[in-house]
Amino acid sequence: MLHNTNDEFGSLAKALHWLVAVGVFTLIFLGLQQSGMERGAEREAVRELHGSIALLVFVLMTVRIVWRLISTVPGHPQGTPGWQRIAAKLVHWGLYIAVFAQLTAGALVVATGGRPLAFFGLFSIPLPIAESDAAHEFLEEVHESVWIIIAALLIVHVLAALYNHFVAKNDVLRRMTVGAQHEA
Repeated sequence: MLHNTNDEFGSLAKALHWLVAVGVFTLIFLGLQQSGMERGAEREAVRELHGSIALLVFVLMTVRIVWRLISTVPGHPQGTPGWQRIAAKLVHWGLYIAVFAQLTAGALVVATGGRPLAFFGLFSIPLPIAESDAAHEFLEEVHESVWIIIAALLIVHVLAALYNHFVAKNDVLRRMTVGAQHEA
C-alpha cells in the first residue's frame, strides 16, 4: 500500500521516514567525525561525503513534507491525552524545521566559503551567494549548534515511540514499521 490510511502510514511515507532517519544519523556521525580531524585530504573527503548526503536528505525531506501535507496522516490512538497529541505534533514539526534549518545552514556555509555544493563528485551546484567571512563564521556556528536540537528531538521522538509500543501498548510504532495490527 503506497498511500497512508487513517490507521497507518503507507510504504512511501515509511520509506521516506527511514531513509531520512538513516541520512540524519549518518550526517551527525560524519559531522562529528570530521570536526575532530586535521585539515587535509581525508577531512575534505569526509566533508564532501557529508555534503552529498545532506543534499540527498534535503530532497527526501522535501518530498516527505509535501507527501505529509497532501496525504492522510494516521490519527492518534484513542485515549491519547491532549498534551501527548500536542507534544507529538511539536516534536515532529520541530524535527522538520530543525533538519531543514541544519541542511540550509550547511549549504550556506559551503556557499559563503566560496565553494559550490558537490554531489558525490558527479556534479556541483553553485549557489548564488556571495563569499563572506562574517556570514561563513555565523553560519558555521548555527550549523554546529542546530544538530544538538535535532539530537534532543530525536531522543524524545524515539523514547515516545518506545513508550507507545511497550508501555501504552498501541500501534504508534508498528504503523511506521511493520504495520498496524487490525482486529478481526
